[in-house]
Amino acid sequence: MEASVGEPFILSSYTTTKKASKSSKSSGKLPSVFASHHRAGGSSEGHVTVAVQSDGVHVLDLSTLHPIISHTLGPTTTFACPSVTRSELHGANHVCTTYAAISSSPDISEDEHNRTIWMWKEDLSSSVADRAAQKKKVVALPHSISGLYIDEELPSRVLVTSLQGDMTILHGDLQIQATHTSKCESLRTFVLSQKKCAFLSSEYVRRAAVIAISLVSSNGNVRIQVLAVDSEDQFHELGDIELPVKSEAFCDISFDGTGFFSILLKNGTWSSFELKSTNDSIYLNSLESIQLTSLSFITTSNDAETSVVSLGSSHVLLAGFTGSASSREIVVLFWDLSFSVLLASRTLPLPPNLHSDKVSITLVSAPSSSNILLLLSPTSSNSDRRQSQSHSPSSSSVWVVPVTVPPSSSIASAIGRAAAAMPWLAVADRDDDPYDTEKTKLLRDMRSAMDRNRPENANDVFFEWETQAVSRDSSSKDEVPHATPLYGYNFTKEILDIVLQPSKPPKTPYSSKIIQHLLGKKVISTGMVEAGLLSALRLRNDWKSICAALTRVSDLQEIEIVECLCYVLARYRQARRGVSVDAMQVDSAPNMEDDTPTLQAFLRLVLGYNLSLIPLRVAFRRYLSDVDDVVCLLEVLDAWVGQWAGRDTRLLPSNRMLKKNELGVLIMKSESQEGQTDIPSMLQITSFLQCLIDTSFLNLIQTPSAHRILRRIQSHIDPEIKHIDQTEQLRGPLEIFAKAQAKAIKEAKAASEGVKVPPSDLRQRKKLLREQAGAVIGLYQLEELTL
Repeated sequence: MEASVGEPFILSSYTTTKKASKSSKSSGKLPSVFASHHRAGGSSEGHVTVAVQSDGVHVLDLSTLHPIISHTLGPTTTFACPSVTRSELHGANHVCTTYAAISSSPDISEDEHNRTIWMWKEDLSSSVADRAAQKKKVVALPHSISGLYIDEELPSRVLVTSLQGDMTILHGDLQIQATHTSKCESLRTFVLSQKKCAFLSSEYVRRAAVIAISLVSSNGNVRIQVLAVDSEDQFHELGDIELPVKSEAFCDISFDGTGFFSILLKNGTWSSFELKSTNDSIYLNSLESIQLTSLSFITTSNDAETSVVSLGSSHVLLAGFTGSASSREIVVLFWDLSFSVLLASRTLPLPPNLHSDKVSITLVSAPSSSNILLLLSPTSSNSDRRQSQSHSPSSSSVWVVPVTVPPSSSIASAIGRAAAAMPWLAVADRDDDPYDTEKTKLLRDMRSAMDRNRPENANDVFFEWETQAVSRDSSSKDEVPHATPLYGYNFTKEILDIVLQPSKPPKTPYSSKIIQHLLGKKVISTGMVEAGLLSALRLRNDWKSICAALTRVSDLQEIEIVECLCYVLARYRQARRGVSVDAMQVDSAPNMEDDTPTLQAFLRLVLGYNLSLIPLRVAFRRYLSDVDDVVCLLEVLDAWVGQWAGRDTRLLPSNRMLKKNELGVLIMKSESQEGQTDIPSMLQITSFLQCLIDTSFLNLIQTPSAHRILRRIQSHIDPEIKHIDQTEQLRGPLEIFAKAQAKAIKEAKAASEGVKVPPSDLRQRKKLLREQAGAVIGLYQLEELTL
C-alpha cells in the first residue's frame, strides 16, 4: 500500500461573529472552531462534533456529510475546548450524548466560567418534538477545563483535564467520581485504550482501562507523564520522564500507541522519541531529529499556524502555511520520521473568506476512518474583535483530508523519497566543506558539456574529479575520514540526470562510459531515474549498460526487465526470419545490427536476476500476449532443460569439484568456479518456465503448433521429477554428514578467530546418537507401551 494524501474537501463552514462575551476568562487566543471525531454505531466513518464559538454545537455524520444534531446557543456563548459525543445503540434506539465545556455564557455565573460542562442526551430515533424537549444537564468542576475525553473502554465515564494538570473522572450523567491533582502545567493530553498501548508491558496493561499520556511543563522543562485509569475510577501513576525540551520552545506533539511520538519546536526542529517499558519501569529512547524550513510558523513563532497528528507508528501528518502574507498556501505533508522522508504531500489555497491575518490550523485524527480533519479558523481575542469591527465577517471551516496510510513503516516505501523532502528540510551550512564545493563544480561542468553535446568532455571532467577525490582520501589515512560518502544517493541521481538527459530526444549524444563506471561501483538504483533505468538505457540503445545493470543493480523492476526481453525477442525473431524459415537451432546467434545481445545471452542474464514471481507474472500478462513470442522463449528454455537432463548425475564429487576454503575445510566448488556458466541453473530455468506457462497456458493449448514444444518440455521434466523423488529418500541418512560439515566449518572459523570451542556434553552426544539411530529406521517401527 502506497502512502497518499487525497484532495481535501469542505465538511462544513461557519461564519465567525464578533459578539462573544467580554466577560470570558479564557487566557490566550482561542480558535473560532473546535472539532473531535468519535466512533458511532450505524456509521462506518463515525461522527464529528463541531463546537463553533458564538454559535453552538453541531454533530455531523462523516458518512453522509450531513448534520444529525444541532444545539444553537447564541452569539454570547463560547467554548473552552473541543466538545465530544458518545454514540450508543440500545436495540432500535440510537442515543447520542454530547458534552461541551463552556468558557463563557450569560446562563452561568462569572466564577463558573471555564469550569462548566453542559450535557445533552438525544435519541435519534425519536420525534423532532421529543428531541427538542430534552433539557441539558449542567455541572461545575472545582478546576478549569482544557479537554474532554471519552473512550470505549470506559463506556460511562468522561475524563476532564485542566491547564493546571488536574484530571477528573465524571460519570456519564456528570457526577464527579474522582480527581487527580498535579502541580505541572498541561501542554497536551492523549487518552488511549489500553489495547492500543503496545509500548506498555502486560504488567501495566492488566490494571488499566485507559492510559492518559500528558505532556506537562515543570520549571521550564517539558516532562511526559503516563497515568492509568482503571474501571473502578482509580488513578495509577506509571511513569514521569523529563524530555530534552524547554517549554517556551514547544509547538506541538504527535503520539501513537506504539510509543513513538514526535515533538515540534517553534524554531522548526522536529525530534522523534519512543517510549518503552519493562515490568517495573518506563524509559525513553531518543531517535532522529530534522530541521524544517519554508513554513511560516518558523519565522513568526506562532504555534497556531501548524499542527501535527500521528497516523500510526512513525507516520505523521503535518499541516502548515507557506508563502508570504499576500500569497499564503496551506500545505499538508505526510512524513515517515523513522527515515526522515516525505511520502506524500498536498497543497491547497487559503479560503478567500478567511480574512484574518492570524489563522489557526488544527489537525484532528479519526481513529475509525481514513480521513483526517483539518480545521481553519481565525484566532479570537479581545484586540482582534476591536480591530475587525469594520471588516466583513470571517469564516471558519472544517475540511476532510483523505489519506492512505501503509500498515507500518518500512524501508521499501522510503526508498527513493529523499528528494521529495529536500524543499522542506533546512540544509546545513557546508561552505567550508571542499567536498560539496567540488561536487557542485563537477555537476556544473558536466551539465555545460552535455548541453553542448560533448559527452567526451563530461567524461574527462568526471574521471578527473574522481581521481583527485580518491587520492585525497588515500593521502589522509591518519586523519578522521570524511562523513559523506564519495557517491551519495542524490549526487548520483544528479549525475544520471545530467548524463541521460531524459528531457531530450534519445538520439542526443550520450556518455555510456560514466553509466557503466557507476554501475561497476554499484551505486545506481532504478529509482534514481523517473522513467526507469532500463527504459532510459534502452531508448539510447545502450545494451552494454543494460546487461551490466542486470548484474549490478538490485532493485530493477520486473516490468522493465520483461519489456527489454520482449525487445530482444522481437529483434531475434526478425533476424531469424531473415535467415531461414525452418531454422530452429536456438543456439545459433543470428546476425543483428548494433549492440543488441542475442536472445540466449540476454535471457541468461534475466534468469540469473533475483526475480519476484508475482510481478513477473504481471509483466508477462502485459507484454507477452503473442503466443509466437512465448513459443520462441519456450524453445530456448527447452534446449537448456535438455542439456541439464542429458548430464550425468554424480553421487560422489571428484577431486576437481572440491576445494579448501580459507579455513582449510573441504567444500564443493560453485558452478562459476567449475566453468559451468554456459546455461542458467535448473532451478532458475524451472521457476521462470513455471511463471511463463502459468500466464500463457490458455493461449498455448489453443495453439496446435505449441503442443509439440510443451510435450518435449514435459518429456525432459518428468524423469527429473522421478529422480528427485528417489534422491529425496537420502535426505535423512545424509543429514548427519551435512551437520558434520557445518560443524567442521564452524569449529575452523572459531579456531581462526582464537575462540575455544567447548567439547560436547553428554546430552549433546546422546542426542546425536538418537538422530543417527533414527536415520536408519526403516518403513515400519514397533513401539511397546507398558502400563
